[in-house]
Amino acid sequence: MSLLNTLPNYETIARLQNEFKNTPEELLKGIIPALDQILLSQLPAGSHILELGCGSGYLAQQLNIREYKVTGIDASEALLNYARKNAPESEFILSDIRQLDLPPIFDAALANDVLHFIQSNEDLKTVFKNVYTALKDGGVFVFNIPITDWLHEAAQKNNFNIININDECSLIELFYYKPEERVWEIKVTGFELIEKNWQRSDTIWLRKDHFLEEVEFALKDAGFTEFNYYNTRDFGESEDIACFVCQKAFLNTGIEE
Repeated sequence: MSLLNTLPNYETIARLQNEFKNTPEELLKGIIPALDQILLSQLPAGSHILELGCGSGYLAQQLNIREYKVTGIDASEALLNYARKNAPESEFILSDIRQLDLPPIFDAALANDVLHFIQSNEDLKTVFKNVYTALKDGGVFVFNIPITDWLHEAAQKNNFNIININDECSLIELFYYKPEERVWEIKVTGFELIEKNWQRSDTIWLRKDHFLEEVEFALKDAGFTEFNYYNTRDFGESEDIACFVCQKAFLNTGIEE
């Protein structure tokens, strides 16, 4: 498998992801209010939600608090170890989302900051087809994804670097945009205080922004014929990321929302 087709490696920085990424405080400030508006307000308590790229399980935890049943999928065993502690009421499965094979038992599916790292259109189609198969008729799929049409010009001018730090660890993400390929190389450096010694970890993530028409085509190819999208700036985010809301058609009726 080529480098562009590999998923980010979180094994050496799982603790840092757990400390800094999608923490309950961040979720309650941003993602949860947005989900309340576009999904959760119409989704009854007890509904079964599939979360792609669940990471440390903080979003699953918040959904459990709201009485939803959650199955989380992630390709990192180290992150899932944290997820099982953070959201013990949820089920977690170790899997690459491109290889997901689940029956149609889910009322909804979510992917937050996950499809950023799906590099090819074929892989994007595969993920969408896997989700479509896993949803019940009428099930809803909500995900965010970077859109080249919106980001290309700004990406060449702005600094998107991220630094998180506390007394025992830090996580530094340096973004380098390659305009010809429309690919981001993200150089990640982490420091952890372990037994009074600082330990450093380094990895590189690759993110490729997709054209809006590519995402729409991949959704239609998977079977999603009705969908809408929003700019996450509308929900208070600082970056122009698309948030899609899609629904699987009801069997034999043609009824879609």
